[in-house]
Amino acid sequence: MLKSLSTQRAQQMCHNLSGNSVPLPGIAGWQQEKRTRLFQRFLGSAALAGALLITAMPAHQAQAQQASPAMMAAKPSTKLINDADLFLHYSLLGKENLAQDCGKAFLKASPSPVVALRAFDAAANGRNVSEILIGNQQNKPLKKVSAAISALLQKGHLMVARNPARIIAAIKVMVNSPRAYVVSRQRLYAAGEFSVPFFIHFLNSPSHASYGPTIVQMMSDIGKSLLNPLVRQLATPSTPEKIQIVQVLGNIGYPQALPYLVQIANDKNTPPDLQKAARTAISKIDPTGRFNHLSAAELYLWLAESYYHNEPSVAANYPNEATNPVWYYDQGLNDVIGVPVPTPIWKDIQTMRACQAVLKLDPNNSAAISLWLAADLRREVDLPAGAKDPTIKPGMPNAHYYAVAAGPRYLNPVLNIALGADNSPLVLKTLMALQQTGGVDGLVGNGKAPSPLIQALAYPDPAVRFEAASALARANPAKAFTGSDEVIPTLAQAIAQSTKPVLLLVDPDIQVRNEMKARLRTTYHVIGAASVAQAVTESMGVPYIGLVIVPGGAAVEQYQQYAVTDYRLRSTPVLVMGSASDLPKLHAQFVNEPTIGEIPTGATAGSISQAYTDILTRLGSKPISGKESVRFAVTAAHELKLMAMNRSCLFDVSRAIPALKLALQSQNNKVIIAVAGTLGQIRNPEAQRILAHAALNSQSNPESVRYALYMSLAQSARNLGNHLSGSQIDSLIHEVSHETNAKVRSAAAETLGALNVASNQASKLILKQASMK
Repeated sequence: MLKSLSTQRAQQMCHNLSGNSVPLPGIAGWQQEKRTRLFQRFLGSAALAGALLITAMPAHQAQAQQASPAMMAAKPSTKLINDADLFLHYSLLGKENLAQDCGKAFLKASPSPVVALRAFDAAANGRNVSEILIGNQQNKPLKKVSAAISALLQKGHLMVARNPARIIAAIKVMVNSPRAYVVSRQRLYAAGEFSVPFFIHFLNSPSHASYGPTIVQMMSDIGKSLLNPLVRQLATPSTPEKIQIVQVLGNIGYPQALPYLVQIANDKNTPPDLQKAARTAISKIDPTGRFNHLSAAELYLWLAESYYHNEPSVAANYPNEATNPVWYYDQGLNDVIGVPVPTPIWKDIQTMRACQAVLKLDPNNSAAISLWLAADLRREVDLPAGAKDPTIKPGMPNAHYYAVAAGPRYLNPVLNIALGADNSPLVLKTLMALQQTGGVDGLVGNGKAPSPLIQALAYPDPAVRFEAASALARANPAKAFTGSDEVIPTLAQAIAQSTKPVLLLVDPDIQVRNEMKARLRTTYHVIGAASVAQAVTESMGVPYIGLVIVPGGAAVEQYQQYAVTDYRLRSTPVLVMGSASDLPKLHAQFVNEPTIGEIPTGATAGSISQAYTDILTRLGSKPISGKESVRFAVTAAHELKLMAMNRSCLFDVSRAIPALKLALQSQNNKVIIAVAGTLGQIRNPEAQRILAHAALNSQSNPESVRYALYMSLAQSARNLGNHLSGSQIDSLIHEVSHETNAKVRSAAAETLGALNVASNQASKLILKQASMK
């Protein structure tokens, strides 16, 4: 009965993000009452004790985190203890092969974590197991086996420390004597926040009323790790219990509790005794009055910001574990339950909950709305692949839904937050929402100071720059704004990057340059030069530069000076070369420069690729894939085409012609077709001649590409008239007369007609057709 009840409770547990009491529709009142009565009988059975924590987590995770009574009772075999003993012995003697064999034999036995822990405890004989395992992990032959044993023992430590029966026993005996209190404190400290539901049950039990002062003292002694569940238990309707919890919070002394305490102290409906206790606790936590001027809403916002930035004082208690609990108050149990969430998203969920607390007190607090949106979007970014967020109910909207609904007023601060954190995935998610919702004013701002979206044009991650430029292009502002002159060059970069990227290689030693060019030519179009000035001069016609390599010293400073005025260089990743002895110095010099890495002089292609990837990793990004490259190029071409078709467009699309010309050499047909369509709409003679050259030399291209080139050229002729050279006209006439592909020939003929050439070509074509009969 008890087992089935705990399983049902685990499956039917529910909660919400707002932190309100959690209804338990799946458990009838009599079942809850029965559970409470059973607990009040001292929770005598280990099975029921285990159920108390098991029901506080999803069923699929409960088994992994709880040790069964049988597992806790199991003892290691003599052989297992002997294997552990020999592993430690040979490790200390430096006999790596023998130690490795013994470690593998130990793991092959597949002991439970608890049994493994007890085996090493029995084998230790005064030897420090932890130190030996740590030392072994610096030893390559023993690293893997020692890491596996260490992980197993750590899991055993947690299972023993968090075992419900052990926690309950420690609470029961702590009142017996000062010695019992000390022993219990060690065990309960190890259990940490997982002990709180049991403390609360004892506080709520009339038959254990005498435990109250000792529980308050014990929780105060354990300290900070209990804060998260304790502040949630303040939702209890019991004033005496609230007073006890408030006393504990004051004794622990962390400002994390201040928002909750100030809210209680300032609530006119708070009973006087509780109000007095809250004020006493506040004075203990903040004896100098540093926080006196802040309201509860302002303190909750401060707490939310602390969670968002993962400040050590509020960070998850177990950062190295796969999950950490998020605590909710359960009204039916009058206790807290912990829901294990993936550790990477714990800070995001806690941020959102603190923001919700702000909005309950101050619904118009824009900073809280923006921070909630940022945390919600980041939660999706931080969620590990394959993991699920158990705090999200089925059918709940995703983060994009709330971001789009909020609009630019609240999303621009989110973009600011993301840019400041160098979090490319979060920036991209925010940009996606802004693209769908932002009007001109929302995206551009007042046109004087650059908006966050405009600032994104200078972001180191090219994917961010391309998305920001697309958003600004779609906004189609009617007048110039700060940064407007960078939109077209950035879209041009998005197009040019679909071809082989350009790498600027600077080194005064021509032999070093030639050797590196030979290694890199398959990946990059390398422009080598002896100086930065020469490299910049030789690359003036290049619309997009993917990477720069320079020697350390004055060359770096010269490059940075050029980057101030040259948009192509401003956000480009830079690798600084130096001798092996100089690399640590270079690393220290540029440690705060996320777009600068260091490589040895004459580095291999593999080393350069890894250093480039490391820069992107620091930005939370990754190299643009082939599929993404095509998407960015096609999207940018489309945006430029729409601008060219808009006669009143603010932007000068002709500035993108060099990049469009380069992209006609792309290996991707979609890119060529999109670029041709754009060139066909640009009212510029050079664009027309570029199109003509591509069309007249397209014999090796597929039919679809050739057709698109000629039809785009025809559109250019209709828009602009004839600006082709005489030789191009002659070549076109030849194509119309001799092309064997009917579809391409028809497109070439339409182009010739659109150009309205002042010669009797129609007559010649008619006569040629007649001669073919």
